[in-house]
Amino acid sequence: MVNLKLTIAKTLMSGFFLLSMAACKKDVAVGNNHKAAVEVTTTLIAEGDVQQFLSFNGVTVYQRKENIRSNVTGYISRMNFKIGDKIGTGQSFATVRTKEQDALKAAVKIDSSLRKFINPIGIRSNASGVISVLSITDNDYVAEGDILATVVQPNSLVIQVNVPFEYNNVLQIGSDCEIILQNGEKMTAKITGSLPSIDALAQSQVYLIALPQGNLPENLNVQVRILYKEAKNTMTIPKKALQTNELLTEYWIFKVEKDSIAVKQNVTPLLENDSIIQISGSGIKLNDRIVLEGGYQMQDSTIISIRRK
Repeated sequence: MVNLKLTIAKTLMSGFFLLSMAACKKDVAVGNNHKAAVEVTTTLIAEGDVQQFLSFNGVTVYQRKENIRSNVTGYISRMNFKIGDKIGTGQSFATVRTKEQDALKAAVKIDSSLRKFINPIGIRSNASGVISVLSITDNDYVAEGDILATVVQPNSLVIQVNVPFEYNNVLQIGSDCEIILQNGEKMTAKITGSLPSIDALAQSQVYLIALPQGNLPENLNVQVRILYKEAKNTMTIPKKALQTNELLTEYWIFKVEKDSIAVKQNVTPLLENDSIIQISGSGIKLNDRIVLEGGYQMQDSTIISIRRK
């Protein structure tokens, strides 16, 4: 009798265990069939033009500078210019009195004929332009040949750009370029020349760009953009729709199928600018809907839900 009760108890326990296992498997199966869809935003593969630019740093410099030098040794007796003043060729810049002239002042009281020798000696400008450097003030002592001031010609202002030699076939004399100032202002200019030497360390060549306006200061850092490549009427997508692996050896997008499935499509990126990129690849065409946002680390054939804007 006892054995019969034990047998019945074991049978009931085995039955409950099997029922529990079946219920668990059923729950798992139901859960797998109801995975949550990944919410994404989408866009279309569009037709457009893509321009790719090269960007370099440049600096403004004056090509034509002239130094005003002292032609005698003595003291500055008069100098009426300041930095920023305009001066013309032959215009009186300053006067200098010598030690000998100071010594003659006492002798003039005795012999008035010596008065003509005590007049300060004039120094005239040998260039026209704007005074950018002034090295003297009244009563300064100067020696013959000393630089008293530097005169620049505003219309000689250019931008010097150091360009790696690998791009020497891209930059051509007379080509247009875009100048971007630090305040965001942009202007169009032309490449006007290059220097016939290469920097030994950087292996770069200096190109000169004439400015359409000469009212910029010297030594101003600017950005120079030059058209590198261009493609017209090509397939383009927003740059953030393109995904890649860590080694940048494989690129792909997710194409939307039946408004609910994201299918991985390998593509080849080509030209790009700040916002869009040209692509090519099999299995894609213009106006195909692709995942724009929300597809990071998503697997192939993922169930998606399109977020409406």
